[in-house]
Amino acid sequence: MISLKEITRENIDVIIRLTVKEHQKDQVATNAESISQGNYYDEAWFRAIYFNENPVGFVMLSIDDKKKEYWLWRLMIDKKYQDKGYGKEAMHQVIDFIKTNPNIKELITSYVPKEKDGADAFYLSLGFIDTGKKDGNEIIMKYIF
Repeated sequence: MISLKEITRENIDVIIRLTVKEHQKDQVATNAESISQGNYYDEAWFRAIYFNENPVGFVMLSIDDKKKEYWLWRLMIDKKYQDKGYGKEAMHQVIDFIKTNPNIKELITSYVPKEKDGADAFYLSLGFIDTGKKDGNEIIMKYIF
């Protein structure tokens, strides 16, 4: 069972040691960097992703209720736990969490395009659509509620 848990003194060390595969390191910041940034942004909401009692990943949103914008800022599943459906289930829980705010109409994210093993197929499988827009070298996608 996948669950999203707060990051605490008790679990932070194991969360920051989680890492993606070598060829994915240019696609997502480390969890240590994400947690550091998240602690200095009022809009940041972040959680550890657990499978049963094992930490397997990390997710971070940027929540701006004034602008009514939710961004999927970071999502990572540790290299040992990829391809098991954990990221997809975690994203279903994130989407369910966002649905509790009826004012939010879309979730936005971006990804670094890759010729092989890119994030686009993953996000498309969740129902995200390509907006046709870019942020620097990243492709912007959105999930419409």
